[in-house]
Amino acid sequence: MIDEKGQIAVDFLLGISLFLIALTFTVQFIPGMFISGSAEESSLDYTAYRTATVLVEDTGWWGNSTSSGTNWEDHPNNIMRIGLAVDDDTSSKLTNSPNLISKNKTEQLMLVNESVLIEKLGIYNNVDGTLFSYGYNISITQNDEPLLLNNTTAVWGESAPDNKDIAKITRVVLIEKGKIASFEGYDLTSQTASKATINITGPFEDNITIQISDLNCSYTDSAFLNATLDGTLLNRTSNYTVHKMDGWTASKYSGNLSNSDILRLNFDHDLFNASTEHRLDLRFRNVTLPTPGPPFARFNDHSSTHYEPTYMTVEVWQ
Repeated sequence: MIDEKGQIAVDFLLGISLFLIALTFTVQFIPGMFISGSAEESSLDYTAYRTATVLVEDTGWWGNSTSSGTNWEDHPNNIMRIGLAVDDDTSSKLTNSPNLISKNKTEQLMLVNESVLIEKLGIYNNVDGTLFSYGYNISITQNDEPLLLNNTTAVWGESAPDNKDIAKITRVVLIEKGKIASFEGYDLTSQTASKATINITGPFEDNITIQISDLNCSYTDSAFLNATLDGTLLNRTSNYTVHKMDGWTASKYSGNLSNSDILRLNFDHDLFNASTEHRLDLRFRNVTLPTPGPPFARFNDHSSTHYEPTYMTVEVWQ
């Protein structure tokens, strides 16, 4: 007779047992591979990442019982959220320009009370309803130095300690640095050989920049010599600076010019504090300026917002 009783083979039991043991081990072990250190370290990492992301990708928000907008820098008493991204539309909480940092928002952040900054950026831990503030340092640097805005360094918080576990996030951003007008050699106007004349109408809140490319340098000793404003010779140290540009890298100008060089001149905005048109003359040696004047080229017709690359670093510790 045929035995129809159900039976389970020993090798099957052994196999399924090993499978369940392996599955249990995998479920417990794999998640740990993606969590760095303790729960506290994970919380610090999350806080640093979130803070950096909000600062560079969010415009911030203000609001009261009647109105609201992203221009929180104009309404510091009604801040709902802090963000530094440039506003595209103050009525919308979104921006199409992440990583473009507003100079006005950054300067206003320097004036925000520390307790408000910690609360609005969430630089704290909530343990059973009790809030514990993290130690933090937020900085914007350029050329390995803290960025200077309105004679104040863009640094918040305190120096990171050496004896703490620190979560650190660094983002590359472009920050607003006043106005820039870019000219090519044939855009420049001249009344005298090798002297370009540009009319500039002030006033300006920030320094202004003139960038010139594709100059027609006639000889190997072609060079930029000096600048005069309304007939007065300007001091290259105190009134303006001159650099050669290689991409985003600026090197102090000294020596000669070639056709491939890009010249950048940065002028103190106090030179143009009157609401009048100023005449700026840039004197060169052995540079051909083909466009006669007047009328002369105007800075204001060529100007746009000037951004420069910087690093924003957020450090958080317990």
